[in-house]
Amino acid sequence: MFDYIFGLPIHALVIHAAVVLVPLSALLAIGYVARPDWRRLLRWPTAAGAVISGVSAFVATESGEALQRRVTRVRASTTDFDLLARHTLWGDRARLFCVLFMVLTLVALWFVRPPDEKSPRGHSFDVLLGTLVILSAVAAVV
Repeated sequence: MFDYIFGLPIHALVIHAAVVLVPLSALLAIGYVARPDWRRLLRWPTAAGAVISGVSAFVATESGEALQRRVTRVRASTTDFDLLARHTLWGDRARLFCVLFMVLTLVALWFVRPPDEKSPRGHSFDVLLGTLVILSAVAAVV
């Protein structure tokens, strides 16, 4: 399912989306939680970016596993399995951090409101949630 699309490997296509969109989404999320005046403007782009980041990281990992199965079958003699194992490990970590970033960002978008809207939980909760979003954004980018 996650192997080819239009004759091209999905992994090569979707990894570029993740590499570009995760840092952009991280910047949007950091801007949302750090700059209250920007929240109204950034709410929907941040939500879309977070979802696209989480989904693209998930699809990149799943398609990478399909690519790994094919490469180890077809090119076993020329494959550097140590490098492939490290790459797979980092891909699994990236998926975890990007999905965590997506969830925390969506929770922050729900609870951390623009200044003219009353926050349902209070300022200290907003600060804690904002800090978690920033940490998850940095982890997703790294």
